[in-house]
Amino acid sequence: MNPLNDFLDGEKKVASLTLRPFTIGSKLACEQLNLTMFTTGEVSDENSEAERQLMAFAWLHSQPLPKVLAAIRNGTANEAAEEFAYTVPIGDLPAVIAEINRVSLAVTAANVDVLQKASNCGDDAPGNSTGQDKPQV
Repeated sequence: MNPLNDFLDGEKKVASLTLRPFTIGSKLACEQLNLTMFTTGEVSDENSEAERQLMAFAWLHSQPLPKVLAAIRNGTANEAAEEFAYTVPIGDLPAVIAEINRVSLAVTAANVDVLQKASNCGDDAPGNSTGQDKPQV
């Protein structure tokens, strides 16, 4: 069982929330909202920032997609996520946090860093190919 596939395969019920799958669009939205837990794996030492990111992620994946996209496009996503946090029952928090942390770890593990092609390799060399750093003969 692959935990990332569990989330990617379809909606998942977590406590009172139904979360949409994590997608490329989700990743882009996480970047726009500066949700580092889901983009770089960086977790803030400040509890309020960690909670903001958790609730923003839950908002992003549980609210109607047109509403989410409109808020991202018009710059009100952070306010919408904060308002959403007031609707999440405190009893749901442990299950929501556990699921989001699981997804965060899986997404971070699946991230790929793309390195720039070495300047001393030929024009026809594929990016990140083995031996790029060796001088050509």
